Amino acid sequence: MAGRLYKRGEVWSAWFYEPNGRRVSKSTKCTDRRAAELTLREWERGAADPAYAAAHQATVESALKRLIADRAGKGRAEGTLNMYLAKGGHVARVLGPDTPLARVTAREIDRFIDARLAEGAARNTVKKELTTIRGMLKVAKRRGEFPGDIGAVMPEGFESGYQPRKRFLSAAEAQALLRELTPDRAARVAFILATGARWGETDRALRQDVQSNAERVILRGTKTELAFRTVPVVGAGHDLLAHVEKHAEGEGQLLFRPWGNARRDLAQACERAGIAAVSPNDLRRTFGTWLRLHGVAPHLIGVAMGHADSRMVERVYGRMPEENLRAALNEHVDPTCSAYVATAASNGRRERRVRSPKTSQSSRKLVSRDGIEPPTRGFSILCSTD
Repeated sequence: MAGRLYKRGEVWSAWFYEPNGRRVSKSTKCTDRRAAELTLREWERGAADPAYAAAHQATVESALKRLIADRAGKGRAEGTLNMYLAKGGHVARVLGPDTPLARVTAREIDRFIDARLAEGAARNTVKKELTTIRGMLKVAKRRGEFPGDIGAVMPEGFESGYQPRKRFLSAAEAQALLRELTPDRAARVAFILATGARWGETDRALRQDVQSNAERVILRGTKTELAFRTVPVVGAGHDLLAHVEKHAEGEGQLLFRPWGNARRDLAQACERAGIAAVSPNDLRRTFGTWLRLHGVAPHLIGVAMGHADSRMVERVYGRMPEENLRAALNEHVDPTCSAYVATAASNGRRERRVRSPKTSQSSRKLVSRDGIEPPTRGFSILCSTD
């Protein structure tokens, strides 16, 4: 038996039957009869077809919760789950948490992109949020809760505009920065320069994690499966960690005191030191770049930094400056192999001598372990590449 509409004041209500014969009455919340009829049809179809009902009852909020549960069930790291929570918050806010997934169309996704860009979100941030939406829809599709075509809904070729930063500290800049910081904060910076720790890993660092006698440091990372790791102490790292053990002021078992607005404080310290500003992640990049300039292979640096492979080192954390790359290439190329070039200036073959470029030693040694003496507010680094 078909359902019926009836009016209560200005608002249309309806009754209809479920497959088990139970009669259901509820308000359509519509004052227009045509809109109320469409709502009733949706209810009747949902009652007759459970799959259709599931696809129209799932909301953006419920789908985001399913996505996080799915990723947690697959063993994703805490940091990854927190990323989905953060990005999902913007997705739910802009699309609407109670919006049915059936109404998430290409037009709605375009509206989301326009809204986020208008709010000042970076394109790289928006791309991560689109990745979250795609994952949400894929999980819902598998569960029969999204009726649309994901490929037709999601945009193709959205460019993030992301350009990896290249900023890292030279030895002289590191020395200047550490002199401008209070002892505990200088110790935290020295810890990152010695280990490549993420900022969150320094927050969780314990005194027992710095094992000078064993020449290793435990980093309590949570971002990925490989983030919890042990980093060997090499080179200048010994003296940097000696400074850490002497000047870190954390309470209880914590190695460092809390540090609120680190980005602002680092920028101000850099300004006092007369050097370009660095971010917390630039300190981590410094660790990777110093190792790279010492000739350490990217895949080994990646392991030390908690990455699965060398790609992030090659793209972000261990890119060699041009002058150091030139020096490294010259060290590996036998000058006699390119001493002559052939020219076709005449019918015969003529050769001319090519001058071999002078090999620079700047890529051989970035930070010397000798000569690092940490005073109360920083330490000195003797380096030939200042």
